[in-house]
Amino acid sequence: MLGFVLGLHSGVRYLVLLAAVAALVAAIMAGRPGRPASRTHERTYTIFVGLLDLQVVIGIVLLLLRGFYPQLMGHIFTMLLAVAVAHGFGIAARSRERERMQPAAGMRIAGAVLTVILVIGGIMAIGRPIL
Repeated sequence: MLGFVLGLHSGVRYLVLLAAVAALVAAIMAGRPGRPASRTHERTYTIFVGLLDLQVVIGIVLLLLRGFYPQLMGHIFTMLLAVAVAHGFGIAARSRERERMQPAAGMRIAGAVLTVILVIGGIMAIGRPIL
């Protein structure tokens, strides 16, 4: 069981990073002038945040199965901060879109970039390779 959950946690990180790249590309495309209105960037960002949430749940299960060790403190802190940043920028982007009736691609770009930086930091905190 532990091996499966550990493998799942390790594998989902690649999906999170891939979804972050997709969200970033979609937000950049949505922010270009003259682009027709589309909700693709919003959906892509939502998938990214959903995968990040899934990764946290798997991480909690792994923590319960494997136990805590001091090196995890930095990993847990940066990953929870990454989730908060991703959700915060997503909420801010939705609020801005409702107010202005136009895509808030910049908010999603910033959210994806900052979240990826934190995720990379969290991975490095436990001495694992990023890729």
